[in-house]
Amino acid sequence: MTTADDYRLVGGTGPTAADLEELAHVERVLARAADRLDSADSALDRAVRACVRRPLDDPAVGRALHALSAARRLHAHAADEVRGIARRLRQVVALYDGAESSAHAVLRHAAAVGGNELGERPLLGAAVVGTAAAGIASTVVAVGPALVGLQLLSHVLHRRGPLDGLGAAGADGRAELAVLAAASFARALRSGHQVPTLDAVRETAAMGAYAPGAAGSTVVVPRVNPPQLPAPRNTSDVFGNVARSYDTAAPGTPAGMVSLQQLTHPDGTRAWVVEIPGTEVWTVNDTNPMDSTTNLRLMAGLPDDMTDAVLEAMQQAGIGADEPVMLAGHSQGGMVAMSVAAAVGTGYSVRVVATAGSPDIPHRPRPGVEVRNYRHDEDVVPQTDGSPDITTRDVTVLREDLPGSPDPVQAHDIRRYITTAALPVPEDDYSRAVTSVLGPPGTTAATLQFQATRDPEIARSVPPTIRPVP
Repeated sequence: MTTADDYRLVGGTGPTAADLEELAHVERVLARAADRLDSADSALDRAVRACVRRPLDDPAVGRALHALSAARRLHAHAADEVRGIARRLRQVVALYDGAESSAHAVLRHAAAVGGNELGERPLLGAAVVGTAAAGIASTVVAVGPALVGLQLLSHVLHRRGPLDGLGAAGADGRAELAVLAAASFARALRSGHQVPTLDAVRETAAMGAYAPGAAGSTVVVPRVNPPQLPAPRNTSDVFGNVARSYDTAAPGTPAGMVSLQQLTHPDGTRAWVVEIPGTEVWTVNDTNPMDSTTNLRLMAGLPDDMTDAVLEAMQQAGIGADEPVMLAGHSQGGMVAMSVAAAVGTGYSVRVVATAGSPDIPHRPRPGVEVRNYRHDEDVVPQTDGSPDITTRDVTVLREDLPGSPDPVQAHDIRRYITTAALPVPEDDYSRAVTSVLGPPGTTAATLQFQATRDPEIARSVPPTIRPVP
């Protein structure tokens, strides 16, 4: 059974971090032990006062008083010593965390500079990393390293190629550094001298996004008689409905489907949940806009069809400007949810965003929107942004170290994130925002579904609302 000691929650307005490091755990145990010693000292003090009220010429009272006084001195000294150890251990933990952050920053700069230098000197790069790197470099020149990463992930998700070591690379952050180095390398292959930057992933994703040219027009079509998904009670239930928006979980679901649930609270007020699945095809400019083109444009911070498609679905659903909204998505769907939250501004009352296994993107929601990013240590997908997790007052990240050392396919599975989101977490601003949207027991749900598609046959019969992104 998974317990709260299996996750780490960082970010937010207060001490919402559940630190799993053994040193931090020992420090807390020692602090509790010091408190217990204080309680024992208080009990001994009461015993001493009771002895003082007895005849002091009684030898037994004298011996008891002597023993109690010695015990009091011992307990007081022990409590001070234990607190001192706990304090020093707390300082060690803080120093360790600071050193780890500093070391990681140094490694990120080294990855960016090293990749950039190899790209500036491609012959040297080929000599250093060998024939395989040269083959990757030729692909990178064409479409950018982000697409290379997506192609690699495509092989992973379809269980082609070796998986050994990928989970470990995700768990210790090597995947993040590798993506940054590859992006820096590809960026430096452009003509002219390139100055190293930690923002190389965004720039090279833009290179990949522009390479294939514009996609076809995207249309948003309501699904007739959609299945009615259960009213969610928490984030885990919301992710469960995201899973039901995939054909793999709900056979017969058309490609490119987004689910919107109109929630009616017992008091008659309405709220909405928008549930967005992730990448469904790995080619570019596919008839399904949940493709690699959308991934690249989201990573680059460029306009993308799926953000526009979700906004169109929200408009067709009739969401009121003052009706609370929760956006949720898995993988690419989480990136789209963040992009939509940033795009709506104050046009809709977006209260909360939940992502599962999604990288960070340049577009950020306005302040006051509570965001929680669920990530597994063994899932390499969230690290394809080439950056550490972003946390702010409004953005928290819940990371879980999955038991059993799963491979990246299992670690990225939406079903795993459904389980992770069900972990008991102390109430905070995020959970209160979720409750404000999902409502109390007795809330009912009506499900609407909308298909986003570039299918030319459908586009000819339905006037396109989303033109090709330049």
